[in-house]
Amino acid sequence: MDFEALLSRDARVMRSSLIRQLTGLVGQPDIISFAAGSPNAQMFPHAKFRQILEHLIAREGGQMFQYSVTKGNPRLINAVGERDRVTKGIAVSSKESLLVSGSQQGLDFVARVLLDPGDAVFVETPSYIGATAAFENFRSRVCAVECDQEGMDLDHLASRVAACRTEGRPCKLIYVIPNFQNPAGSVWSQDRRRELYDFASREGLLIFEDDAYGELYFDGMDPRLLRPIKALDQTGHVIYMSTFSKILAPGLRVAWIHGPEEVTQRIEYCKETGDLCTSTVSQRIILEFLERGWMREQGESVRSFYTAKAQAMQRSLESHFGEFARWRAARGGLFQWLSLPEGVDALEVFRASLAEDKVAFIPGAPFFAEGGGANTLRLSFSNVKDENIEIGLSRLSRRIRRSLP
Repeated sequence: MDFEALLSRDARVMRSSLIRQLTGLVGQPDIISFAAGSPNAQMFPHAKFRQILEHLIAREGGQMFQYSVTKGNPRLINAVGERDRVTKGIAVSSKESLLVSGSQQGLDFVARVLLDPGDAVFVETPSYIGATAAFENFRSRVCAVECDQEGMDLDHLASRVAACRTEGRPCKLIYVIPNFQNPAGSVWSQDRRRELYDFASREGLLIFEDDAYGELYFDGMDPRLLRPIKALDQTGHVIYMSTFSKILAPGLRVAWIHGPEEVTQRIEYCKETGDLCTSTVSQRIILEFLERGWMREQGESVRSFYTAKAQAMQRSLESHFGEFARWRAARGGLFQWLSLPEGVDALEVFRASLAEDKVAFIPGAPFFAEGGGANTLRLSFSNVKDENIEIGLSRLSRRIRRSLP
């Protein structure tokens, strides 16, 4: 049977992420893997989760496993909104917020609500491949915008917007990760955030701000420098998304979106047919966790853990990569980004390193929406033992040296 003929036009352009394919290759126990971008399970507060579950089941019985409203538990929405107001300066009403089943669902739903085939979406170079894939699945045109040390290059953004409009292409969305971006780990300056907001307001564009890593700042990082673009928003030009996956546990699958009510309401319509509701059990666990006042301690513990991991990687990088690679030390998040000399193909290095050295990482090229980045790579330190960080980077350094032009 010709199943291709039965597929929708959207389904025909869908492809598996190369990152997912590569990550699936490196799960063997003898591999030192810097590939997986997941949090470390040691930091999941499972004992507190068990305590909460036992309490809730004793109090509510089977009712806590029932369906819930699509928008999300109203008490949790209010708690998240209040927490974002106090810690991030974001002022939104409950009508402008909803819960989704992880950030990836949020990406899919925002794309579904806003994008038609051919619409232009502007992203950083490099950018999170899960986002660009979500946009491309709806046949939008993903336009890569150059970045500097302060964030997206707004002159380049303006030129790309103008060029798309000259082509007659609708321009709707600017997708950014200002805090500890996946993959590059970059942090935008507050000035550049303000400038982007002003640009989007003038040009009638929406900013989609993905803040998955903003709470994972390292020792010495002033959290005031991480204030979201959404905190500036007085005109409804910013859709903000964050998640409990990195600070609590990804298996809970709970993220949240703040945005214009006209947009969040339509995301809720998508969710009605997408999954009906986010896990009611997860929502109740998180609400109880917040109401018991445990989040501050959890955040401090997680930040301390990843600070130490990043410092261990930094020491090894300085020892083994200082002569030929370029990088800026990670200040938060889960990743370290490296640029190798021009002419080095990180994908070829990956294949040889995995097969012969038993060391894995993620080549950088897939994060570049319109090509480039062949000489870049992403290293995740979150799940690697300290001694294996040193062993793995020593091996990888020797492998890369063999590829230098």
